[in-house]
Amino acid sequence: MARRHLLTREMLAEHYDPSLDEREIARHFTLTRDDLELIASRRGDATRLGYAMLILYLRWPGRALEAGEAPPMPILAFVARQLDVSPASWRDYARRDETRRTHLADLSRRFGHRVFSRADFHALVAFAMPIAQTTTQPSRLAGIVIDEMRRRRLLLPPVTVVEAIVRRARQQAGDLVHDVLAGDLSKPERATLDALLSRRDDKGATWLSWLRNPPLSPAPRNVLRLIERLDHVRALGLAASRAATIPQTAFDRIADEAARITPQHLAELPDRRRHAILAAAGIRLEESLTDAVLTMMDKLLGSMMRRAENRTKDKAIGTIRSLQAQLR
Repeated sequence: MARRHLLTREMLAEHYDPSLDEREIARHFTLTRDDLELIASRRGDATRLGYAMLILYLRWPGRALEAGEAPPMPILAFVARQLDVSPASWRDYARRDETRRTHLADLSRRFGHRVFSRADFHALVAFAMPIAQTTTQPSRLAGIVIDEMRRRRLLLPPVTVVEAIVRRARQQAGDLVHDVLAGDLSKPERATLDALLSRRDDKGATWLSWLRNPPLSPAPRNVLRLIERLDHVRALGLAASRAATIPQTAFDRIADEAARITPQHLAELPDRRRHAILAAAGIRLEESLTDAVLTMMDKLLGSMMRRAENRTKDKAIGTIRSLQAQLR
């Protein structure tokens, strides 16, 4: 089965293709004094315009103009006005691809731009992995990675490479979370977690389903049922400090997954991921069941106080009526 794409060229168009907004054009395509002096050393209008566009594209969006690629006319006209040349000069420059390659090599040496390499791939995965723990949207993570490439003066690679970086960073971030939550559990502790996916005696539901569906209507018998579930969760021996060692967003994500996924699906997952999800479920269930017990006790106490107040009020009204009758 083909792997689903996390990113497409259209999703990252704002990072690969310059904006045509006037303010954005002025921001990214205004030549500096040093740029103008460097460009002035080139002969011919076409060469100066082409050289200027290569300089500006290397800075933003951070890639080389490809062979046969023409910059959008608003950008070309804006740069041409700064050089006092005609935008039509670009056609003469575009016909000489050898000149374009020579200029790119010269500018890369001059400004320190580098072609993306395998070493850069591993370095950017290491950079993105901590961010992937808290950033769930692939496109947002890709934008952060692309900004880092510009900072390092790396020429933007194809979108497939950026997607590979994002995918690897997300995978490593997930593996790290799984290791923190369940990596040091002993075999008996893992067996105890797996027992949550088994059936409760002759009942149809699993232990995990039983824990997930506590009674919530205020009643004394339901308090006992909640405490029974809470005792079962605490018997798992999962310290809340496990969740404190990873970003809250990362823990919330895996805990939410634990609340959604069915016990049957959980049983089919790889051991490391399954035990991490069950550990997150246990920690979150202990929190929610504790809150549920306290909330139900508050409701019951409030109900008892209201009944006591009503009885006192009724007794006082009865006493007043009795006195009024005697006075009459």
